Amino acid sequence: MEAPLLPLATASSSSSSGATADESSSSPSTASIVARVVAVLAVASVSLFARHEASKGFHVDIVNAAPRDTVAGRRFDLFFVSNGKAERILHYANRGVEAALFPDASFPRKQVTRVTVRMAGHNLTDDDDATVIAAGVAPGEYVISLSPRLMHPASDKAADAVANAVRRAVARMWLWDGRGAAPARVTEAMVDYLASGADAVEASPANDDDDDDAPHCMSARFLGHLERRRGGFVARLNRAMRDRWSDAAMDAALGVPARPVCAAYRAAAAAAALTQQQPPAALAGSTSAGDGSRVAM
Repeated sequence: MEAPLLPLATASSSSSSGATADESSSSPSTASIVARVVAVLAVASVSLFARHEASKGFHVDIVNAAPRDTVAGRRFDLFFVSNGKAERILHYANRGVEAALFPDASFPRKQVTRVTVRMAGHNLTDDDDATVIAAGVAPGEYVISLSPRLMHPASDKAADAVANAVRRAVARMWLWDGRGAAPARVTEAMVDYLASGADAVEASPANDDDDDDAPHCMSARFLGHLERRRGGFVARLNRAMRDRWSDAAMDAALGVPARPVCAAYRAAAAAAALTQQQPPAALAGSTSAGDGSRVAM
């Protein structure tokens, strides 16, 4: 009576061993899938990190050359180095300048591979809170030196002062200068414009350094006027200064002769100033910039 039961036990044993085999065979498959997912996520993370680093465009070094026992040395370490603020200021300034000067691939860039932001060990000249020079053993390496006097105001004002100084240095770094032949008033006006962004400083036209004493328009405010008149003007002017400087660069960037535009701009500015500052009797004897006066760019 018991013999017929033996095949059933054998079948049950065979079924159990088969299930165990299936489980053991499925375990490597599950582990393989998990491993593949982890590998894909790791590759994606590395790719995103590399893309993020590449978007910065260049390597950044932050150096504090000011003595650590000085106010400037301590504040720069505390407020700009330890929290990464100096690097963020640099990247923020760079994005703004690059967007203004290089709107598309037709605008050639300088080669910039490494930028060092350095707190100098001594104050720079009275006129500059930051300087930028091409330095390093390889092309494309620049050093932005900051004056320690930037650290003396309160921390919030120091941050604004450093940000403004870095923006000016970044603008100088990216600007072409006609191989050194572009007039300083042109490059400085472009630096002022780029450092102030769309809200150009309310600066009156500067005095001409030439011996003819002719007034000229070149200022951040005038560049903003031309940019509003024809978008991309500043980028085109910078591109025109890549290989050489010519007075015709302004005309080419604007698309029309710039001197009449300058004359009209000065006349409008003078009229507005007289209207706001002088009584009507003085206006009767005033003359406009277009009445025989010479206007230089």
